[in-house]
Amino acid sequence: MGYKILHFADLHLDASFAGQGFPVEYGNERRLDLRAALTRILARARELKVDAITIGGDLFVQEYLLPETADFIQQQLALLAPMRVIIAPGAQDPYTNESPYARLNWPENVDIFYQGKLTQLELTPDIYLWGACNPPTRGQKLFENFQPAKGMNILLLHALRKANSGIHSINIEEAQKAGFLFALLGGEHVAQLPPGEKPFFVYPGSPEPLSPFEEAGLHHIVLIETDGKNLHIEPLSVQQWHYRAVEVDVNHCTSAAEAARRIDAALENEITATPHCAVHVVIKGKPDINLNSSALRPLVQATPFFSLENHFSMSYDLQKLAGEQTVRGLLVQRFLERIQSAENQAERQEQLTALNFALQALDGKQVNLYEIKTN
Repeated sequence: MGYKILHFADLHLDASFAGQGFPVEYGNERRLDLRAALTRILARARELKVDAITIGGDLFVQEYLLPETADFIQQQLALLAPMRVIIAPGAQDPYTNESPYARLNWPENVDIFYQGKLTQLELTPDIYLWGACNPPTRGQKLFENFQPAKGMNILLLHALRKANSGIHSINIEEAQKAGFLFALLGGEHVAQLPPGEKPFFVYPGSPEPLSPFEEAGLHHIVLIETDGKNLHIEPLSVQQWHYRAVEVDVNHCTSAAEAARRIDAALENEITATPHCAVHVVIKGKPDINLNSSALRPLVQATPFFSLENHFSMSYDLQKLAGEQTVRGLLVQRFLERIQSAENQAERQEQLTALNFALQALDGKQVNLYEIKTN
């Protein structure tokens, strides 16, 4: 008789999306969709008729977790009974005396690893699941004095492959030598499944990308089937959200409305291709007027889920200006000296930005230093 496990990690329910440059409504929409992602995962588990669901930590973000979200999680997991749900708390949802894992009455079909050292759960008489919660037990080495059970030993853990204070770290070779056949992991937001006929571990990644930096990677849940001796691993996707980036040329735009129309057209193309997406818009070129993001944003109608970055080209002939016998010429000379002696590209870019700002100010234009970037 085979045994099926559906594994996922790093859902980050109630995560904060502040700091990504998108409006408040975006964060609210993403948090609702992360709840929907959980229902999609659990529906897939029913469809596949798995015996157990394993969660490799960061199911929620404890710092921001709302009571109604905690209730939602418990209700959804209870509806799975008699299917087992087994959780190894992670970095964002650690098991502490104040955590929801300790304070709330979880459904009978839910098991939570509550010790920072490895403990065992029996899945079948021949299959054993070992896990631990975060934070780790102080001074405890994960595999120190570990004795595997007789049969198949599987590890469930939220851990990184490099040392990190306050969270488990895992050495893959040590885990193999300890006697584990496979490791179900969490902690990396981009899926990692080593190649080969018999991979030893899997990071499914977050079911949905949580920042633009994660868009290029894969985001999975993972189906594991075993007969007690061998494993079959199949990555599956429930992903709906994506991050996109577009460049919009506003060269010779004579009004903010004209620039907004060009941005709208670019956004419409992205939304048509990818309905659930957030778009980072880079505005390039040499507009005939001063454009700033705060004034431009309300004029864009295509979608509320976009961010704007000005990346305008330098519109001045610096060598010509440096030859002027004026205050402006002296200013450009000083800046060119700093630019030429810059130690790296980032420092050079900062000096160019500051010079562009200063020249526009001398021309009587109202500009915002933090919204100007130059080529």
